[in-house]
Amino acid sequence: MILFYRLTLICILMMPCNSFANRLSGKITDENYISIPFVNIYITGTSIGTTANIDGDYFLDLKSGQYEISIRMIGYKLDQRKVVIGETDVRLDIRMVPESFNLREVTVKANAEDPAYFIIREAQKKRKYYKENVDAFSCNAYVKSTQRLLSYPKRFMGSEVDLSEFVDTVSGIFYLSESVSDLFYKKPEKYKEKMISSKVSGSARTYSFNQASDVLIDLYDNLVKIGELTPRGIVSPISANAMFFYTYRLESTYIENGLHINKISVIPKRSNDPVFTGTVYITEDSWRIYSADLFITGNQQMEFIDTFRIRQNFILLEKDLWLPFSHQLSYSFNVFGFKGNGIVTGIFSEYNLKPDFAKSFFGNELLRIDASANKKDSTYWADVRPAPLTQEEQSDYKRKDSTRVIRESKPYRDSVDKKNNKFTGDALLSGYSHQNSFENTTWTISSPLQQIFFNTVEGWNARMYYSYKKEFGEDDRREYTIKPSLRYGFSNRHLNGVLEAGYLYNTHKLARVNFEAGKAVLQFNDKEPISDMTNSIYSLWAEKNFMKLYEKKFISISHKSELLNGLGLGVKLEYAERYSLVKSSSIKFLNDPSRNYLSNDPYYPASDSLRFKDHKAFILDATVVIRVNQQYISRPEGKYNVGSKYPTVRLNYRKGIQALGSVIDFDYFKLSISDNVNLGLIGKLAFQLGYGDFINAKKLYPQDFRHFNGNKTIFSQFRLEDFRNLEYYQFSTTHSYFEGHAEYNLGGFILNKIPLLRKLKLQEVITVHLLATKELNRFFEVTAGVEKLRLFRFEVVSSFANGRRGAIGFVFGIKRIIG
Repeated sequence: MILFYRLTLICILMMPCNSFANRLSGKITDENYISIPFVNIYITGTSIGTTANIDGDYFLDLKSGQYEISIRMIGYKLDQRKVVIGETDVRLDIRMVPESFNLREVTVKANAEDPAYFIIREAQKKRKYYKENVDAFSCNAYVKSTQRLLSYPKRFMGSEVDLSEFVDTVSGIFYLSESVSDLFYKKPEKYKEKMISSKVSGSARTYSFNQASDVLIDLYDNLVKIGELTPRGIVSPISANAMFFYTYRLESTYIENGLHINKISVIPKRSNDPVFTGTVYITEDSWRIYSADLFITGNQQMEFIDTFRIRQNFILLEKDLWLPFSHQLSYSFNVFGFKGNGIVTGIFSEYNLKPDFAKSFFGNELLRIDASANKKDSTYWADVRPAPLTQEEQSDYKRKDSTRVIRESKPYRDSVDKKNNKFTGDALLSGYSHQNSFENTTWTISSPLQQIFFNTVEGWNARMYYSYKKEFGEDDRREYTIKPSLRYGFSNRHLNGVLEAGYLYNTHKLARVNFEAGKAVLQFNDKEPISDMTNSIYSLWAEKNFMKLYEKKFISISHKSELLNGLGLGVKLEYAERYSLVKSSSIKFLNDPSRNYLSNDPYYPASDSLRFKDHKAFILDATVVIRVNQQYISRPEGKYNVGSKYPTVRLNYRKGIQALGSVIDFDYFKLSISDNVNLGLIGKLAFQLGYGDFINAKKLYPQDFRHFNGNKTIFSQFRLEDFRNLEYYQFSTTHSYFEGHAEYNLGGFILNKIPLLRKLKLQEVITVHLLATKELNRFFEVTAGVEKLRLFRFEVVSSFANGRRGAIGFVFGIKRIIG
């Protein structure tokens, strides 16, 4: 009997708290019984409510009692109903009536201004006040993301495309995710989010990428940022300078719950400006945004996205205090034949306007996902989900979850791997990869035909790479990699090989240890200012062997990790024997008697005898990285840094140690400051300033000099530190130097105003590069160019050395971030 009572008590305690609530549900349609999606249903005067799904279905769990329910949708009359919730569920279907819009009574005069302009000016005056009138709040945030792939090519880049396993053949859904978070806010602009539950269709192990704060797009900002969707942001319809960008038209006015609402069309003055099109609803007298329905198109320089739409609704919580209730972001895309659309819905409820935050509550962590977030069952989601799933979404969950166990089983994964691991003729050119998804292992081997280049030291040379990666764990992810490589020079007959092994052991500290040993051919400048392909082309076709190489046998160990958030430390120890190499091949495709290959000496290219002896080197290299107030996201599988509003400071120190036969003795340091600055409508600025010096330069060799990323070709990798027209080694130094680089991307500010050119969606780029050393008093370089997809770039270059202007040239290529 005692056992019976204990079991009964446990069952009672385990029952969900809202089991004593009953459900109000129904369907919302128009007068013709056509479903109306995304209607807001809430208890009048509170933030307790829900939003109808795309089929017009809704439900709301309420405790017993009497309530006044508000049903609100843009373009329809506010409907308020008294409902009594008893011991049974209540069905309430609602037919909404279109709003009876009335035009304002105005005196029409010649050249009269539309009344909308007066309303917008009043809203502009109130913009800052409404942006800052909420001191703090906490709320519950539910976010659902549904993405569909409507069509895709059968083949892409030569490979067969089969997505039937991931895409529902009827609905086209390929990604469906829900999340519930506690969202916290404090003025000014401080957000913190804790995701307490996460559900991803077809996967019980992964976590949602929803982020509630991303859904809260604020039209009270002068410039609205929507991630990286547009290069310059979008001008708000009530921004301080909105009149330069928009034409306004008062469509109608109506009364809703005692409020006079003005419906205003916002129309771009120029269709290609970074502006919205659509409708804003502004309250009379208080002049605040009541709701909005706005969109942007490819005219706003979005790449791949055809249309992006924002629908926002606010609710009154206290006098003159309105907060977001439901926001929907929808879009359609077309990328290389992959066509689809998506919608993200955010419902914000249960506001607390007087939260008691500890002094240190808002730190640099923007989002934390609980490790138990993806462990919730279907009963939990049925209780907490504020809006019903559509039939398509229910089917997607059911189909993918029913097959998940099968798809995650070893036999199924082995069968898929067997298909994907099948060796084909393409592997002879592109290399071969093999995956064991059940064991989380991958290995790849490159094709020997893929890595064949030419230089005057090795002649024709070929490389082969092999890599093996093994991943462990889910919430505490770790991985190790093994990467052996071989390189053979057919002219000097040198065989080189390197073995690299790495272990990522703490993703929350970004902690990794690396070991490397072997024999390698390297450029004197370890930043590799010229690529193997570019050097091959210039050598064989123009007899310009810019690449300068040496050989070393070495062993090294390195470790890098974050000591604290925003404070990173990397340390590397290397012991090496370094050997000189000489020119051994003079192969060329064009025979120009006026040109001859130079030697492999970077400083005396006319001499075939190198000016450094073979030697041993023992080097310590340490780098400290400081990012003040670095913001980050904490997910169970790791930490993701998202940047800081302050510049990044790097301090590098290298020491040549005379030990174990090493003959070098030097001390070098470099201090650099870099940042990326958003300039709003006029683009973005990236810069890096660096000062370095050799405190001690008693004994060092060319490999230890401070080299700069020169270039004497028409190709560039467009790294921020890359000069466009600087000799590769002529101005390398063992003394103090100053180096500065700046890149200004206008984001289409000029070209978007030129017909025809604007269709290309090009972005203007201006760069400036400065160098001052003992060997080169002043070197200044400026470029102007265009960029596409933040990847492909063309630039015109002009340089000045010691007051003399060099020749004007051009460079083009594909951008690469410097490592």
